[in-house]
Amino acid sequence: MRQPSGTNPARALLAILTAGTVVRLLAAATIPLLDDEAHYWVWSRHLMWGFPDHPPMIAGLVWLGTRLIGDSILGIRLMPVVFGTATTLAVYAFTSRVFSARAGLRAALLAQVIPAFAASGIMAAPDAALGLYWMLAMLFGWMALVEERRWAWVPAGVMTGLVVQCKLAGGALALSLAGLVLCSREYRRWLRTPGPYLALLAGAVVVAPLAWWNLTHEWATVRRAFVIDAWVHPTGIIGNVATFVGSQFVYYAPLGFPILAAGLVAAFRLRRDARLRYLWWCAAPTLIVVLFGSLRALAKPHYTGPALIAGLIAAAALWTSWSWQRTLRLGLVTSAGLTILVLAVAAVPNPLLRQLHEESRGWPDVAREVERVLPTLGRPGETFVLAETYQAGSQLAFATRNRVPVVVPFRGFDLWEPPTKWINRNGLLMDHLGGQAFASMAATFERLEVPYPVRLRAGAEVRLYPGIRFQGFATRR
Repeated sequence: MRQPSGTNPARALLAILTAGTVVRLLAAATIPLLDDEAHYWVWSRHLMWGFPDHPPMIAGLVWLGTRLIGDSILGIRLMPVVFGTATTLAVYAFTSRVFSARAGLRAALLAQVIPAFAASGIMAAPDAALGLYWMLAMLFGWMALVEERRWAWVPAGVMTGLVVQCKLAGGALALSLAGLVLCSREYRRWLRTPGPYLALLAGAVVVAPLAWWNLTHEWATVRRAFVIDAWVHPTGIIGNVATFVGSQFVYYAPLGFPILAAGLVAAFRLRRDARLRYLWWCAAPTLIVVLFGSLRALAKPHYTGPALIAGLIAAAALWTSWSWQRTLRLGLVTSAGLTILVLAVAAVPNPLLRQLHEESRGWPDVAREVERVLPTLGRPGETFVLAETYQAGSQLAFATRNRVPVVVPFRGFDLWEPPTKWINRNGLLMDHLGGQAFASMAATFERLEVPYPVRLRAGAEVRLYPGIRFQGFATRR
């Protein structure tokens, strides 16, 4: 973090980006595929302008990555890795423009070593692209508002629209920029110019396909956004908030999160400085919504990411003015060490994550058994697999590379494989978790034959029941 006066910023930035990208590429190629990533791969085979869980951006990125290097785990994660590097570059561009090149290098380094930010540049998830578009919207917004570059209003609106195409919650950035204009006397004058309205129009054009898809699909994405499953069992307001705050020290590192939080606090306290006030406004709406969500245990730890990016930039800018330099350096080193440790533990088979690695090896075995048994039930194209969870259905679809039809009666699968299509057909019923969901599905066949068990991991197996004459979910017995 101590940059000698003779250091070339471009060379230092290149070193940061190269090291971070290599580490994330290695992690992306070796960490087993997660259930949600497999689900997004299924989406990428059925591209639409919206899905019941999220807007379409992640599906498009997975589609592009797998088209470039093939249907592999690295192909699924290729574009998130690229976007992770581009996000760090955008963090540097904004910070160096608004503060200084040295602050930009500190911000770029922090963006590479904080665990949650590093993970968003590896895993195929909506946050992979959100960070880049968020930073570019902040950059163009600054250029339009403060530097008075009128042309920047339109790209600011476009980037904000792309944020929404990643996650509906990204709309908080539009509230940030609008709130800053409305609540700042020096910026309200822009309301008398075409700029803000052109930005609004540009953002609306970008979001229009998503809005139209939702309008014609019973507002599926919007409805899902308001029915978020609690990631922990609610224990009361105090317990929920304590759990949420504690999770921040895990996701952003024990000493990394305090640095980011200190940056946000400083941005609020020093908001007379237009630069820090801008950062605070870019964080505040997201932070407020997430904190309210934590009262009901609905806020997942990474939801604060967009707000903490502003804290990261503020911390990088104010770094040398803080007196606790030893703690800051320790926070940097320990965050980097924790990131490397977590990635290594996730990538290398070990007792701690044995279940994850065994299931990664087990799904291809299940796929081979499915492809062996399914032809005995009927001609190709007339048989299918029925799974009781989107996780199992997605993993099987990826393991077979969509060579067999997989039916899951919810979470979007029924948009491209509606169960009614398979009425009176034979299929394999896949029992992954058992319980009431499996019992209900078992009742949809006229009869079930003796199952074929396939070991998935130690202590768990997938049971494949040949099902005769699927009756459909409207005629459950």
